Amino acid sequence: MRITPAEAAIIGTSLGATATLSAAWLTQRATSRRERERRLWDRRVATYDDLMSTVHTYAQLRAHTRRSYELPELEGVRSEALHSAAALAARIELYSSERLREACERSFDGVQRWLLAWEEWHEQGPAIRLPSQADGLWKKFTKRVEEAEKADSELLELLLADVHGARRKPWRHRRGRLLGKKASRKPDHD
Repeated sequence: MRITPAEAAIIGTSLGATATLSAAWLTQRATSRRERERRLWDRRVATYDDLMSTVHTYAQLRAHTRRSYELPELEGVRSEALHSAAALAARIELYSSERLREACERSFDGVQRWLLAWEEWHEQGPAIRLPSQADGLWKKFTKRVEEAEKADSELLELLLADVHGARRKPWRHRRGRLLGKKASRKPDHD
């Protein structure tokens, strides 16, 4: 059986239309997936920004407390901070990896532990408090601060690795600056 030119034209048009529709559908699907991934990435980065800001804020608070032996007044900010922390924790649950969530938990636990150690030391009263390694409660506080700094460094390293897609070198000279200590004067040779 022979195909007439009219039939060939109809078959060709049908195949062309099917190919065009298929290509348009595949392109739309790929575009939708990329847009969804971009929105998810934008939310993840916004969460990481907030998390990094929170870690830096607590690092500055730790450094201030360690230098001045006083914890700044936070009473007016506490309820807002608790609400923000709960919202941040929920966003971290949604947008981060298991390793990052665990590092975040260790960092938040570190904050709680150094705050509790400081309160124990501070509740001794001004006549008994001694900010030195001779005071067991001060020693406990400084140990908790060091543990919190280590947990924060690990968290920040994982955050940067997730954002930049490659494992970066640990926080050496920058660690002090990010965690509220005096920065090293060594040049950056990473």
